[in-house]
Amino acid sequence: MTNKIYYQNPYTQKLLAKIIEQREKNNERWLLLDQTVFYPGGGGQPPDRGTIDGKRVLDIREKDGNIWHRVEAPENSWEPGSVVELKLNWRHRYYQMQQHTGQHLLSAVLDKFDLPTVSVHLGDEHTLIEVDGPVPETARFKEIETEAQKIIARSLPVKIHLVTKEDAEKYSLRRPPKDFTNLRIVEIDKFDYSACGGIHVSSTAEVGLVKIIGCEKIRGHARVKVLLGQRAFHYFDELHQVNLLLKEKLNTDHTQFNDRITLLREEISYLKKLKKFYHQYYVVYKSKQLAEEAVENLVVLRLEEGEQSDAGEIAKKLSKDFGKVAFIQFDRRFFLTSPSEERLNTIKFLREHAETLEIKGGGPQGFCQGIMNRNNLQQIHETLKISLNR
Repeated sequence: MTNKIYYQNPYTQKLLAKIIEQREKNNERWLLLDQTVFYPGGGGQPPDRGTIDGKRVLDIREKDGNIWHRVEAPENSWEPGSVVELKLNWRHRYYQMQQHTGQHLLSAVLDKFDLPTVSVHLGDEHTLIEVDGPVPETARFKEIETEAQKIIARSLPVKIHLVTKEDAEKYSLRRPPKDFTNLRIVEIDKFDYSACGGIHVSSTAEVGLVKIIGCEKIRGHARVKVLLGQRAFHYFDELHQVNLLLKEKLNTDHTQFNDRITLLREEISYLKKLKKFYHQYYVVYKSKQLAEEAVENLVVLRLEEGEQSDAGEIAKKLSKDFGKVAFIQFDRRFFLTSPSEERLNTIKFLREHAETLEIKGGGPQGFCQGIMNRNNLQQIHETLKISLNR
């Protein structure tokens, strides 16, 4: 049976171990070692990460008390009896330890607020705790966080007890298991007792920080989204960076962000109304200007200002009010209009010249639109002149 160093000393990051057996299955190499620092996962806690002799550990599984490790690639020098070096991804492991202990702590606090834990998911990005009860108010979450931080600040020892079924009765387990012979109990000193096979920090102080960032209703329960330990600190650092950026952009302190944003929204709303008011005059003015400047009854140009919709409206107005055939480009979009089918059949024009002009589009007779694959406005101009002079 593999010697599980992760239980004896969860802070061990490196270890020399002897290969007891190796197996190959479906081009996968599995190693059985006499001892290991790699936790295979369980109790909601994901498996460890790391390397064996520099080869990445891809999977860890426990079978009949033995821990098997799937490594990244075969290594011919490995044989039973060989000594290999195990290196733990400590950042990942320590976060999982913080997260698992933090979850026990927070579940115990939630329980005191009549929100008993139903299920738990410990993830790389956040922790999910499903509780029996309605979605709490924001103010209640603040109380829960405050209570959790008090327990963290007390630096309560985290103890491990291996007990029989008879001995387990001495402990007030928060969620007693239904059936067992021997049990591993994780105790947060006189505060919480939980049956658990996971890896934990040695005191609540190491959890560091708890931050509830959301809650939703699910299956008649409330699912609380929490950041613990490293992830919580990282979250606040991200918020700080956003705060600095907003402070610079809004030119005010964070206490005035709401007022400044409200003012900006009012200004944007006013400007949108102003834009809508003047837009009609712009389209009329631009259309008239282009019609007067046109040497022939054809207007072909790239619109540099305004918006894409302006190009379509100007093209329509040039044909409807001024009798011009118009091809207006905006970015890669184009609008082709004609006052009548006799002047120019826009559908036929696109069908006949789409390949040579590298344009693609469609629409009703008199108003077609589409995409230009290259900037060849001059070629389009010449082709339209030829079509109009037939």
